[in-house]
Amino acid sequence: MEHTVAIVGRPNVGKSALFNCLAGRDISLVFDRPGTTRDRLVTSVRWGNHRLTLIDTGGIGVEDREGFGDEIAHEVDLALAAATEIIFVVDAREGLTPLDQTVARLLRKSRLPVFVAANKVDGEKQANFEGEFSRLGFNGVWPVSAAHRRGLEELRHAVTSGWIEPAKEDETPVPARPTRLAIVGRPNVGKSSLINALVAEPRAIVSPVAGTTRDAVDIAYSWKGQPFLFIDTAGMRQERRMQDQLERAMTGRTAHAINRADVCILVVDASTGVTMQDKKIAGLIQEAHAPCMIAVNKWDLAREQGDASKTREREYYDQVQQDLFFLSYAPVLFLSAKSGERIEGLLKTVGTIAKNRVFRFQTGPLNRVISRAMEKYAPPLVRGRRFKILYAAQLAAKEGAREIPTLQLFVNSPDLLTPAYERYLDLQLREAFDLRGCPIRFVMRGRMTEAREKTRSQIKFNPPQRRAPKRNSARDASR
Repeated sequence: MEHTVAIVGRPNVGKSALFNCLAGRDISLVFDRPGTTRDRLVTSVRWGNHRLTLIDTGGIGVEDREGFGDEIAHEVDLALAAATEIIFVVDAREGLTPLDQTVARLLRKSRLPVFVAANKVDGEKQANFEGEFSRLGFNGVWPVSAAHRRGLEELRHAVTSGWIEPAKEDETPVPARPTRLAIVGRPNVGKSSLINALVAEPRAIVSPVAGTTRDAVDIAYSWKGQPFLFIDTAGMRQERRMQDQLERAMTGRTAHAINRADVCILVVDASTGVTMQDKKIAGLIQEAHAPCMIAVNKWDLAREQGDASKTREREYYDQVQQDLFFLSYAPVLFLSAKSGERIEGLLKTVGTIAKNRVFRFQTGPLNRVISRAMEKYAPPLVRGRRFKILYAAQLAAKEGAREIPTLQLFVNSPDLLTPAYERYLDLQLREAFDLRGCPIRFVMRGRMTEAREKTRSQIKFNPPQRRAPKRNSARDASR
C-alpha cells in the first residue's frame, strides 16, 4: 500500500519546519508569519524500510490579507483527500485554542488515523500539555520540537507502527529519477499557469497578484512514460523593489531551485519582451551552467492584436536571441499557458534537452572536429604565443552533480585561450553535434612538466672551480 502522510494544522504552529525535519532536508520555506505556505508541497521520503509521500499544507483558517484563504483551504482539502494518515500539528506553548478544535472536527470527518504532534516542546514547562490536547479525541499526543529536532523518531514510529513491512530492497525496483524542471521568471509572467497547463489540472494557485507563489513547489508528472518533476518558483523581482524579508527568502528559494534543477525554463512575457530582470535571471542560469529553454508566454495576446504572424514571430525570436545572447544554446518557444497552445511542443523540447544533457562524445570524432576548427580559424596570438589543444576527452559528471556535456582539454597553456575563441569552439561543436539546450563546459589541463622537472632535479650541481690567475711570463722575466 502506498502511504501518504499529510501535515495539517492552524497557521503558525510550525508545520513547514516539522515537514522539513521529517523529510530530512529543507524543502518548505519557513518564515515566522501566518500564511507563508500557500500551495501544498509534496515530496517522497524514506523512514527506515518504508517509502512514503509527505505533504505540507497551508494553515487551516488563515486570514490572508491578499484574499487567498479559499485557495489555501482548497489545497488542504486536496491534501486530505490524498492522505492515508494525518499529522495534526498544535502549538504546545499556546495550548489548545478554539481554532485547534475546529481543525479537529474537520479531521474527524476524514475518518483517517490522526497523530497529534505538539510542537515547540523545548523545555520542562510544557511537560503537562498531554492531558490538554488529549481532549481533541485522538489516540495519543507526541511531543516534538522541530527547532531542536526532538521527538521526531517517536512520531515516525507511531505513524508507521501499523504498516506492513515492505519487500526486501533487492526485490523492490528502484524508480527512475525524474527530470527536474525549474519554471523561473519575473512575477506575473504566467509560471503557475504554465504548470497547470502542463499537468492539465489546477495544481498551483494562480492569481494576478504578484508574489502569489511563495515557495518552490515540486509537482510530479509523467509524459509518455518519462517522469518529470516540475518546480514552480516565486517570481524574482529586482532587489531594490523587494518589500520585506519574506520576499528576499522567496528569491533565495528560487535561486536554489535553479541550482538543483536538471533543466530551467525561463518564462518571458510576450507583451513586455525581455526586461533587465529577465536578463538577471538568465545570468543566474548561465552561472549555474544549467540546461535551459526560453518560453515566451501569452503569445495568444499577440494573436488577438493581430501581431502573431510568422514574420513577427521571427523578428521577436531574433530580438530574444539578441537580448539573451549569453544563453544562445537555449531554444525559444512561443506558447500560451491560457489557451494551451504549443504546450506539447514544450514537453517535446524539454525531452530533447534532457536527452542532450547526457550526450556522450566519441573521442575520435570529437578530436577531429576540434582539429578542423583550429585549422579553419587559428587562435589569436597572446603575448607572442598561440593556444593549442593537444587532446580532448569527455569527463564524467561527479556523483550528485548536475550532468552536462563536459570536455577536458589538454592544452599547452590555459591562459592563452581567449573568451572569443572559446565561444568559437563552442559553436563549432554545436554544428557537429546536437546539443540544443545544453551548455558545454570546458575543463583545461596544461601540458605536463613533471618529467622535465624530474630531469632537472637529477642534474648534479658542480660548483665552478676557482681558476688560478694566468702568469705573465714577460712580466715575470722583467722581475
